[in-house]
Formats: sequence, C-alpha cells, structure tokens
Amino acid sequence: MLADIVARLKEGSIPNVIPYANGMKTPPPPYVAVKPETGVIPNTRQIRITAHHNEGQFEVLEHYVLTELDQLLLGGITGTGGGRYTLYANGYTDITAEPGGNTYYMERIYYAPLLAAGNG
Repeated sequence: MLADIVARLKEGSIPNVIPYANGMKTPPPPYVAVKPETGVIPNTRQIRITAHHNEGQFEVLEHYVLTELDQLLLGGITGTGGGRYTLYANGYTDITAEPGGNTYYMERIYYAPLLAAGNG
C-alpha cells in the first residue's frame, strides 16, 4: 500500500515524495513524506502524509494538503498487484515551523479499512 500511495502522490504538484524514515536522504523542499501507522479507528491502517515547503509558501502548502491530496487519493487506488482499495480523510494538523530551519510542514491523515481474514 505504501509504495502505491507514494507513486500516486508523485503525480501531483510536489513530485518529491518519500516513504517516512526509509533511510533515504531528505530531498530539498518542497517534499512529501508518507508514514503508515496503526489506525486509531479499529481495523484500519492510518496513513500520515506530511508536506514540507519553503518559508512564505503557506497558501501553496495549505492548498496541497487540504485540496490536492484529496483529489489524488480519495477516488481509490489500484495497487501494483491489481487489488483496489479506498482511503478516507481523517483530519489534519495545521501549518507548523520545522525546528532549526526555514521550512514549514502540514499533515493530512487518511485511513484504509483492513481486509477481513480470508478476503484478500
């Protein structure tokens, strides 16, 4: 699922998209990090998408996180194995200054229901 989400996000206006903490060097801003997490809703997987942008680009950052991410992800994703799954929006964090730098970030959280045993 993670690789499929990263690939989909690379189609958007910020093509520098990396899986969170994958050992790769962080690209220069703007960039996006995608982090899978345990879902806070039972039987779900949560995906935290953190977009980083340069100082002074607040409107661009906010538009990307609150509008463009939904356009890229909410229509469903076909995985590399041919399976299809749906993400649902589940909140966001507001724009925050990155400690020690001149960049800012904003997060959007999505969740995906887990498949029931024997269904996939």
